[in-house]
Amino acid sequence: MKSAFVSHLEEILEKDPAVIYLLDRDLRIVYCNEAWDRFAAENGGRGLSRQLQLGRSVMDAVPLPLKPFFEDGYRRALCGRQSWEHCYECSSPTVYRNFRMMSRLDPEGEALVVVNSITVERPHDDRERTVCFPKESVWADNHDFVTMCCHCRRTCRSKQPPIWDWVPAYIEKPPGLVSHGICAPCRALYYPEFA
Repeated sequence: MKSAFVSHLEEILEKDPAVIYLLDRDLRIVYCNEAWDRFAAENGGRGLSRQLQLGRSVMDAVPLPLKPFFEDGYRRALCGRQSWEHCYECSSPTVYRNFRMMSRLDPEGEALVVVNSITVERPHDDRERTVCFPKESVWADNHDFVTMCCHCRRTCRSKQPPIWDWVPAYIEKPPGLVSHGICAPCRALYYPEFA
């Protein structure tokens, strides 16, 4: 049951343009604001409406290699010792975007407030968008999975050593079986302590 404070907080957050959600102490999503639905709809996130996410663990959406990083950050913020901030990329087929995520325990200690604010938003350079490889077999593994970086959304070729390509067609319409990974540059930029 929500306290009056959390209900009041949700009213304040509902119309904010940043994508904001609240997590309980078990890292379950207990609230998402209107911007969540708008961002999902604008970026092909069918089936990701906020109503369908309530009660789910936020960790279900985190790619396996990054689970320890995110869980540690959320848990530190939940302990109330400090806010946890992190910058990341989340681009679309036509727009390059960087976000700053700030996570902080609410004043009553009931929920972790996670605010995702756009820091950079610009159209992709036309040179970036012209690279496209038509043969899906270049990226699909033996089980037909395609691995995409969870940050920059480049696609990893299935052969060793790993080579990551920008494939606009996969951003516009992801292939059927997608696994999330992280490319070496994004690991070094966003998670230097795990690089």
